[in-house]
Amino acid sequence: MTVTGEKLRAEGIAAVQAADKAAHRGHGEYIRIGIEVCILNYRTDGETFTADDVRREAVLAAELDGVAFAPHSPSLLPAILGGYASAKRIQRVGDYHSERTSRRYSRNGVWRASS
Repeated sequence: MTVTGEKLRAEGIAAVQAADKAAHRGHGEYIRIGIEVCILNYRTDGETFTADDVRREAVLAAELDGVAFAPHSPSLLPAILGGYASAKRIQRVGDYHSERTSRRYSRNGVWRASS
């Protein structure tokens, strides 16, 4: 049986999201809140947002709960963004260089809420 890149990607996304369910984690919910805020803020005028925007919103959501935003894996945010894209809630419309040093040379997407 041949394993496709798409299948491997889906398995990786599922694994990183499942690992976030452990009792000491749960930061995926803050990322989802961040994405939803970006979707709501940018949907009306078709503006774009980035993972850096989502991260800022996630940090704010965690702070409101008195929690430091510290995902268990740097792959959690891109995995959740990928899930939203697969569900057609958002669409990738370009690339950018992240403001974060650790992500500066990675492939980073520019997103728009789907209509």
